[in-house]
Amino acid sequence: MGKMSKFSMRVVAVMVCLAILAGLLSGCKAPEPTPTPVPELAAGMVDTTQYKKEPPWKIGRAGCGDTNAWMVSFSAHFEYSFQEKYADLVEEYYCTSAMWDPTKQISDVEDLLAKGIDLLVIDPVSEAAMVGAVENAMDAGIPVILASTRVQTDKYVSWVTTNNVRTGYTAAEWLAKQMGGKGKVAITMGAPGSSYAAEWLGGTRMALANYPDIEEVGLAYCFWSPVEAKKAWEAFLQTDPDINGIIPGGGLMGIGAVQAFVDAGKPIPPVGGGDDGNGWLRIAKENNVKFIGVMSGSPMASVVADLAVKVLRGEPVPKYVEYPTSFFTDEELDDLYRPDLTDQYWASSTVPDDWVEKLYKK
Repeated sequence: MGKMSKFSMRVVAVMVCLAILAGLLSGCKAPEPTPTPVPELAAGMVDTTQYKKEPPWKIGRAGCGDTNAWMVSFSAHFEYSFQEKYADLVEEYYCTSAMWDPTKQISDVEDLLAKGIDLLVIDPVSEAAMVGAVENAMDAGIPVILASTRVQTDKYVSWVTTNNVRTGYTAAEWLAKQMGGKGKVAITMGAPGSSYAAEWLGGTRMALANYPDIEEVGLAYCFWSPVEAKKAWEAFLQTDPDINGIIPGGGLMGIGAVQAFVDAGKPIPPVGGGDDGNGWLRIAKENNVKFIGVMSGSPMASVVADLAVKVLRGEPVPKYVEYPTSFFTDEELDDLYRPDLTDQYWASSTVPDDWVEKLYKK
């Protein structure tokens, strides 16, 4: 091969230099950014980013109905949360009352969705009948939070409730021991079809199954009404005057039970299942009733409201939240009873003092 000309040698040299320079420049490039991994949600948590929306929001609640003191307290905690605590975030808070009619509650949900709400809270009247209404809201892109009672579907964002099986079991177990493991009991519960009532009844019967010498002689659903409960207990006593254990399914129905025994001139047996309602505490104090009670869960409405805000901010929330409850007996009654307030007050209430004064002052 002949010698390269000076021009050719210069061309080769330039090409080599360019190649070296290209290699150096490629080595100076900034590395491609590594994508930040999206953290996995903890077990039991729900991703709510799809529901994130800038405030102010419209929130709707399809309620069972303020037909008793507990429901009034429950509603008050929602009102305080959405109308005062989160007033700067909530433009409108709509609340409907189904009066324990599932057909009306289905219609209420449709009406709330038509108002353009951003989130639906519902305390289902019936766990079976309300499935379609809850699923329809979710399908429409409206997040649903269940308050207290449940539905027979997992197509919702979150459910806040108390351990009602534990409540029923604890109350019945205490009563059975008070009865010496033998005798007759009758039972009143809230609404048929309500998961709350079904769970409390289930826990009750689980406990009683441990005492074969205790006989259940009656069951009635009284919608947590003292008036309806009194009628039921009058009927129980007419059928079997030897009842020596009361399972009222809550203090509201316990009021009716005590009134029935007083009117019949019979000694009041121990009561397995009172609560911290001022009306129950008053009548129990006046009649020296021996009982076990559960601190009510009406403040769980505040927890539901807190979750609603998290959902609309797109923050992860738990699929299931158990609101804690505790038990007390007649020996602690004086620590809870407020004679300066009406029977509608609940000792477990967490609304501010000015709300307590406004709602319950005599």
